[in-house]
Amino acid sequence: MGIHIGLIAAKVPVAQLREIVLQTWSEYKVTASENLPSEEALWAWREKHEVFVSAADWSPTKRGTTVFAFWQDGPWAVMMDWTYTLATDEQKLAGLSNRLGTVLTLVIETVSASVTFACYEAGVLRRMIDSSDGKVSFRGEALVEEAGIDIDRFYVEESRALWTALGLGPIDSIPSNGLQAVCTVDQTDYSSSASDHGMGATTATDKHAAPAARQWWKFW
Repeated sequence: MGIHIGLIAAKVPVAQLREIVLQTWSEYKVTASENLPSEEALWAWREKHEVFVSAADWSPTKRGTTVFAFWQDGPWAVMMDWTYTLATDEQKLAGLSNRLGTVLTLVIETVSASVTFACYEAGVLRRMIDSSDGKVSFRGEALVEEAGIDIDRFYVEESRALWTALGLGPIDSIPSNGLQAVCTVDQTDYSSSASDHGMGATTATDKHAAPAARQWWKFW
């Protein structure tokens, strides 16, 4: 079983992170939301509310729905983005850091052997570590919290260690404290992108690739 994680974190109350995220990605219209008592309740709520639509089936009247989760982790507010769309949007993440201070992101997709960590401050990407199929690349200066971690071999365990060093809880554990879920509809019109790229039917491993022109297709 692989690991599929897309996280965004900022050192603010969870309500503030949720509000500013939804303002920043205003194309996502909230259709339902709920406070939940446990991780198990979150999975059940997501299964009930999220509707996947493939690239082949997508249309302006059949958009599907996407669920995001938010919770408080000590002084940090954390968002789970299973699509990776928000967690890899460098321009908007930089803008988010202008409003919220330090913003951290972590995307782990073991199907494609990919891990990316980023730290934004005051509207600027301060640090990025990207590991893809065993090849690690860097942008920006190393963070103090990287000390003692084998960053040259950055992958799942190293990302766990860095996330913890930055004062956050385990990357694969969702606490019940302040756990919130929102169901959204992406209002973006992908019609021209889908036709331009000649999108056909997708396979089971392509399910997060649709519609076309979304940044996270590369993970699948």
